[in-house]
Amino acid sequence: MSGFSNFLLSTASALAVTLSGSMLAAQTTPDNFIVAIAEEPDTLDLTSTGHAPGTRISMENVTEALWRTNTDGEVVPGLASFELAEDGMSILFHLREGVKFHSGDEFTADDVVFSHERMTERAPQHMRRARNLDRIEVIDRYTVRFVFNTPDAGMLPARGYSIASRAYFERVGEEEFVRHPVGTGPYEFVSYTPGTSMQLRRFADYWGDAPEVENATFRFVREATTRVSQLQTGEVGMTMDVPYPDVANLQSAGFNTAFLAAHPTVGIQFHNTNPDVPWHDSRVRRAIAHAIDRQAIIDGLLQGVPEVSETVTEGELGYDPDLEYNAYDPARARALLAEAGYPDGFDMPFYIWGGAFAGMRETAEAVVLYLQQIGINAQAQTLDASPFLTMLREVSGTTDAEYVGISAMPWANQSDPTEALSIAFYSRSPFAPYRNPEVDAFIAEAASLIDPEPRDAALREAFRIMHEDTAIVPLWNFVAVYAMADGVDFTPTQNWFPVVQLRDVTFD
Repeated sequence: MSGFSNFLLSTASALAVTLSGSMLAAQTTPDNFIVAIAEEPDTLDLTSTGHAPGTRISMENVTEALWRTNTDGEVVPGLASFELAEDGMSILFHLREGVKFHSGDEFTADDVVFSHERMTERAPQHMRRARNLDRIEVIDRYTVRFVFNTPDAGMLPARGYSIASRAYFERVGEEEFVRHPVGTGPYEFVSYTPGTSMQLRRFADYWGDAPEVENATFRFVREATTRVSQLQTGEVGMTMDVPYPDVANLQSAGFNTAFLAAHPTVGIQFHNTNPDVPWHDSRVRRAIAHAIDRQAIIDGLLQGVPEVSETVTEGELGYDPDLEYNAYDPARARALLAEAGYPDGFDMPFYIWGGAFAGMRETAEAVVLYLQQIGINAQAQTLDASPFLTMLREVSGTTDAEYVGISAMPWANQSDPTEALSIAFYSRSPFAPYRNPEVDAFIAEAASLIDPEPRDAALREAFRIMHEDTAIVPLWNFVAVYAMADGVDFTPTQNWFPVVQLRDVTFD
């Protein structure tokens, strides 16, 4: 192990935030439950969000979907039951009858059509997921059929078909529709103070089981140390995205914790179609992979909480245990750089996703130091989530961009691997700086196959090509850590974004 790796391991304890020996009792009850979260929604309207992962953290309590994922990660009915045709060319939905929006309007097939039309115009995530949807057929007031132009096995695992009320929109107009959202969820919107908090209350006429939390406040607290401090002092009853160095100390102080192995994967991605940059050569990309001691970063900076995998994890479609791991080997890294014509290294732009994911900043700093050891001067620039995604759209649409970034991207622990590849590596995606026609072909094939066995084979081929080409350097797979006051429990939703579903909060 290198001296720098030993440094990471030896300084792990110094990075942990010291907690008081006695935990102050959190003043939290079902009538006044406060959650500290890192990301504020970019809009209160899930049918027009440009950043669904951040918006869903809170707004999924208000707005529901036709189908959802339960806490075990299984796709189950939400506002509708569903029947996928054997040929994958259609899905028949039977809507729940008697469901009311918070505005009092009834949920019907007309709202399904309205929501699709609105999201197709305004929500990039829906545009991508519904790319194969040819039309929606309204059978009757409570029955609709989605008809595809090619077999589509990925829509149901991908989830995310948020439902809004056409009647409410037509009655109040665009401004009020967005300012005061209504949904069918277990919680109705009360108020929102930008940059500060959002208040919700339990919806009395909810069609499902009543959750335990009655009144909830989402407090927007960007700094992780501040979120932890507010939990310790009893200002909040729960927080998410706990920094990994704080986990053991919180547990020993009596706080409850919950872990979610979730996407994204923190890794290095490349724009690979510009022949005038060093990383256009796959040997350079592989050198970068060999230059970084990923396990040392995990053990030394992240307290061993996350794990790393070259592709998806065991149990996911496309997993191949025979792919050789690009292990830490700085000598090999230097040799590859020399073979590619860069024995003295080079300067390289290095964009860092400055979002709310715990451990991202520390990882980026370590990567910059590792790359310096093989002669690569990574010129770091940190961007928040929205400008980072905007930049990705810009570079993904060009052939001459100069982009290398450490990003939180779909890779492992996704609801469906095809969804992950379609977002970050399929050439038709606006967020895919890496382009490879062979990979495109296998992604398209996997997306059109209903039978899991041939889908698995197609995904394996896609991952094999990407591994051999070093399309990405995965550093670690994100684990969301939630911490709660004593007496509060929370079950996170597997195979989904890290969100806070208040329905899954219970009290001892």
